[in-house]
Amino acid sequence: MDAEGIFKKHCQRNTVTLFKGFLMMLEDLQKEHQINFDKLRNSLPEEYSSLLEQGDYFCDDKLQHLRKRTLDIGNEAIRNIEGEFENFTINFTFNN
Repeated sequence: MDAEGIFKKHCQRNTVTLFKGFLMMLEDLQKEHQINFDKLRNSLPEEYSSLLEQGDYFCDDKLQHLRKRTLDIGNEAIRNIEGEFENFTINFTFNN
C-alpha cells in the first residue's frame, strides 16, 4: 500500500474542497452584490444611472479575475503541500 500516495490524495482532495468553497462564496457575494445593486438601480431616478454604473465594481470580469486568483492560490497550495512530502517518511499502522 502506497502510504504517501494515499496521504497526498487526501491532502489534495481536502484542499480542492476548501477552494471550491471559496469559489462558491465568491459567487454568493457577487449575486448578493447584484441583488442589492439592482434594488439601488430601481430606487434611483434615471438621471443617476450612469453614475451608478461607475460604482458597480463586482462585474463578471471582476468575478472571473477573483476566481482565477483563487484557483491559482489553491493550485499553489497543493504544489507546496506535495513538495513538503519529500521531507517526511509516511507509514501507516493499521489497528485490527
